[in-house]
Amino acid sequence: MSIPLVIVLVLLLCATINTLWLDGRERRMDRQLEIALPTAEAATLVSIRRAAKASRWRMLHRFFNYRPEMVYPVRPVYVLLAGALAAAGVLYLNEILKFSGLKAGIAAAIVAVLVVRGLFGWQQRRFANQLFQQLPDAIQLVTSTVRSGLPVNEAFRTIAREMPQPTSGEFAIVCSELNLGRSPEEAVEEVYRRTQVPEYAMFAVTLAVQLKTGGSLAETLQTLGETVSQRVALAARAKALAGEVIFSSRALTFAPLIIGGLLYWINPQSIDLLLFDSEGNVLLAYAACSVLMGHFVIRWMVRRETSL
Repeated sequence: MSIPLVIVLVLLLCATINTLWLDGRERRMDRQLEIALPTAEAATLVSIRRAAKASRWRMLHRFFNYRPEMVYPVRPVYVLLAGALAAAGVLYLNEILKFSGLKAGIAAAIVAVLVVRGLFGWQQRRFANQLFQQLPDAIQLVTSTVRSGLPVNEAFRTIAREMPQPTSGEFAIVCSELNLGRSPEEAVEEVYRRTQVPEYAMFAVTLAVQLKTGGSLAETLQTLGETVSQRVALAARAKALAGEVIFSSRALTFAPLIIGGLLYWINPQSIDLLLFDSEGNVLLAYAACSVLMGHFVIRWMVRRETSL
């Protein structure tokens, strides 16, 4: 078995392990939320047809890191097109490197899956980060509305009218669910299930406890708002401290491309061995996979250390 194929299989194994780890983390958070907010019995009675359809497509959605309940700024069809173009680019590059068709096909398929997963994940992180940063203002608006004597439902309508996107869009969905008879805490819980922002789970638990046991909802929400504001500031500080590492990883990733381009521009014969020799092709593929693996490992480490 050649070295590039081993590297490709290792990358596929790492992606599978990462997917299983994220799925287990999401299940643990869902179980904790179900303990804090037990759903009604009628809500758990899902039709057999709907359950079969969900189970049929769930694994495919998780494989491509796609959430059907989320609204993506870039339409999924364009994401799939980007994956197809990336696979076509790998196959076109193989015309120069002259690897076997099987190896090129496996590499093209893996690159397409990674591109699709990466684009969906980037949109999800960007969407969740915007919701996370706007949540303190939303909680402050709810606190002010409750202190003025208005109900929580009116506060959610005010957020849907006054707050910027994507918070206004999510609370517009919340208002629609409230009009259908859903309780405020369950509607906010659905925002967490759609976006996977943990602070919305905290918001839902706070509403559930205060609306069912009584007490000063405004004071509790003010405390929650201060806590979330501190978490937003802490996340911004962690991202700023990790900026040097992020810049270094990007510089190390693009440095071989820049240096190789300069060498080819100055003296094309200096890199002919990498492009037109079979052993050079193996070395070039090994170098490219090593650089990409190092880049993704650094990104994973930074994201893991800076996550709250």
